[in-house]
Amino acid sequence: MATKHVSLKLGEKEFSLRNHELARVSLKEAAFEAQPEMAASLKRASIGVDLAPDLSPVLDEDQAYMNYIDGEWISSETDRFRDNVNPANRRELLGRTPVSTGEEVDRAMKAADRDFMEWMAVSGDFKLKAFLRVAELLKQNKEAIERIMCREMGKTLFDCHLDVAEAIGVVDVVAPMALSMKGATHQKIADGTAMECRLSPRGVAAIITPFNFPLAIPIAQVVSALVTGNTVIWKPSHLTPETSHAMVKLIVTALKDVGQRMHVKVPRGILNMYFGAGSATASHPIPKAIHFTGSKEIGDRVDSTASALGKKVMKEVAGINITYVHKAADLAKAVPQIIYGKTITSGQRCSSIQEVLVDHELYDKLLDTLAKEAKQIVTGDGASKEVAEADATPGRYSLPPLVDDEQLQHVKDLLDRAVKEGARVVYQDELPPALLDAGFYHPFTIVTDVDETNCLYYEEVFGPVLVVTKVKDIHEAIATINQKIGIVACIHTENKNASEFFIERVLRTRIDDGRHGTGCYWSTKFGGDRGAGSGNAALDGDMVYSYVISKTVYRQFSEPK
Repeated sequence: MATKHVSLKLGEKEFSLRNHELARVSLKEAAFEAQPEMAASLKRASIGVDLAPDLSPVLDEDQAYMNYIDGEWISSETDRFRDNVNPANRRELLGRTPVSTGEEVDRAMKAADRDFMEWMAVSGDFKLKAFLRVAELLKQNKEAIERIMCREMGKTLFDCHLDVAEAIGVVDVVAPMALSMKGATHQKIADGTAMECRLSPRGVAAIITPFNFPLAIPIAQVVSALVTGNTVIWKPSHLTPETSHAMVKLIVTALKDVGQRMHVKVPRGILNMYFGAGSATASHPIPKAIHFTGSKEIGDRVDSTASALGKKVMKEVAGINITYVHKAADLAKAVPQIIYGKTITSGQRCSSIQEVLVDHELYDKLLDTLAKEAKQIVTGDGASKEVAEADATPGRYSLPPLVDDEQLQHVKDLLDRAVKEGARVVYQDELPPALLDAGFYHPFTIVTDVDETNCLYYEEVFGPVLVVTKVKDIHEAIATINQKIGIVACIHTENKNASEFFIERVLRTRIDDGRHGTGCYWSTKFGGDRGAGSGNAALDGDMVYSYVISKTVYRQFSEPK
């Protein structure tokens, strides 16, 4: 093949390339669209183009984050906004998040509804390749996404890395489901009758997601819905608009990139994203499926509203997660797991442990060991060198700020109420006044004497407050766990009979033996039940089945004449 030359001018620089030097080139989408002659030059030189997203947030002239509706970034017409600030530096205003209007919600819904049939008809092969491209873009941009997430949500860079890794893993698992979901065929169920089951998308799926995993949770649900042929309405948390913008850009870029390679025109209304208006989302007549992850109070309200309208509802709402320290536990192993599980994400996870039940024989010793180990906690900015060193050092722990002032006040108020109702604070870290003034920090706190009349017995704190409660034995511990609503239960013991008995008798969907209870692996089921969720898969390949219906088809036939 003859050598071909192509000249590229990028800004003030000009490059001369030969086709044997470069098989593909990655270009920012804006630069590519602004220079159509570049595309023609690359094509003539047999050089492929991969579109690369610009992950910076899209703000209007008033520094308000824009919504993405019907393929366009648009400013909200609302007069209601919430400030988005850096949790580690409350004086650093990043932008303003709109509470979108009913008209904007309706426009997004109609766009998704209009393009549903066209998207459903797009091949599974295209969907597979497009969403594997999403995973590639996540890998290529992970450090940038981690920095965005850390700055606006507050959790440590290490924790943000876990969030992005989980997002990559779950997309890698879900994308192939575009081709691997199967119905069933029954060739002859009776004389002259054959039957088959086919899977079809539900229609428009509305997805409402929280701040604490601003990438992993939404991308799992959004990709599951899209890969099965649904169109999507996504209402992310108002606390993480910049991560949300980055995610939309990644998906849109991947769809355009693979679309141009495979000559597929992607309908523009298949993915819509707006802020605020959660109630309007749940009550709108268009969506046929609703996914909600967040607080139990709001989740139950969304469930009630949407179920009354005949929608398929999937929810994750958590509750009180509990660790049990058995009398045969090794505290040197158990205590680091407990503290890690309480400090990661500052306790703002649906899997964070809120209460430790401990056999009476170890109660005093456990409290003493917890207080000593808590001295190894480093509280500070999730992007700081000190916090990074703590995360990288065995035996040390990091505690970043809470996400905003409202969450900080919630934790303070709940702790104040608990003390008034008889609880006792037996340990609380002392934080420098300058740190408390700078960001939304709450000290690591251990509380005892919480009985059934106390608010901490039944209300989720979602912060770095740990309740320690004495129990008589494993039977009382199991009874207490099964009485409360929650996703996770953990046991620490060197007695394997006790461990197996606990695992068998505890009625929760996530049980850890010798671990901290938080985090999950994306190829295994994770999701709450028995009041802590709707029992659907939440972070694995089986998520896709929540977004499809099964159609049973009967065929009548007879012997040909």
